[in-house]
Amino acid sequence: MRALRLKHFGDVSDLRIEELPTPVPAVGEVLVKIAAASVNASDVKNVQGFMHQTRLPRTPGRDFAGVVVASGDGDESGIGRKVFGTGGDLGFTRDGTHATHLLIPKAAAVALPANLSPEVGSALGVIFVTAAYGLREANLASDQSVAIIGVFGGVGRAAAQIAASAGAKVIGIARRFPPSDLAPSLARIVHVNTGAEDPAAAVRRHTDGRGADIIFDTVGGPTVLDALKFLAPRGRLIEISAGSNPNVTLNIRDFYHQQARLIGVDSLSLDAIECASILSGLLKGLASGELSPPPIAATYPLDQAISAYQAVAGSKGEGRYVLIPA
Repeated sequence: MRALRLKHFGDVSDLRIEELPTPVPAVGEVLVKIAAASVNASDVKNVQGFMHQTRLPRTPGRDFAGVVVASGDGDESGIGRKVFGTGGDLGFTRDGTHATHLLIPKAAAVALPANLSPEVGSALGVIFVTAAYGLREANLASDQSVAIIGVFGGVGRAAAQIAASAGAKVIGIARRFPPSDLAPSLARIVHVNTGAEDPAAAVRRHTDGRGADIIFDTVGGPTVLDALKFLAPRGRLIEISAGSNPNVTLNIRDFYHQQARLIGVDSLSLDAIECASILSGLLKGLASGELSPPPIAATYPLDQAISAYQAVAGSKGEGRYVLIPA
């Protein structure tokens, strides 16, 4: 098999393709031939040395889609099954997806919906798991309002769709007007353009002055303080990123008088089996089209993986970059 290899932390240009022995699955494991594997910002940060749990040398990559080609259980019925998945362990504490083959627990392989291509399936994992995990931790309910800061980013788009499909009122917050090619589920939500109106005033106007029950902040940093201005009493603020400045100073007296909840969500804490469980809960929406996959910005052969990593490093968060190992 061929794999992208991370041998020391530094610049993505130091990554190299190597020939490695194709792993043989043990009991409870399957071998997946990778058809597509997206590159995430966390993959880039991993190479740069920001993920302290990583053990080297390592094949990076979290998201994948492919075909099961071998099983350690001796069960041939699953051979040929199209699958997809992700994991906070993949690419960090066990070899990841930026290769021609991937060895994972059998329970980590989720059946790929027939309406999704491998390229699209490989781009779902991190963003949809992070979105669903965050909303689950915030106890999302159908009678609540959810404000999404950074709604046009990958996680923001996924969170808005999941919340809307659950029946919640969704308010999308971004620094520009919605693009014309939005999926129907995203086009129907309330949009707030921070370049044209104050988000706190807008959110309160759309929630009868109460504020949002849940705020999903995909940006972090200074947006934490902005979010607290339109969080409802007993509201939950989800944070998944530190932004450019991880240090935030807030009035803790106001915070506890509001009985607010601050929820940190890190999808890296979920292994591939836990991620598979979350993705399995989204299959109905993905298969029906109620949950719309992110756009694919570009695809790259494995030999051009460095270019894909560089593209992700310079990306503004619109569209996914996918490796095609074959």
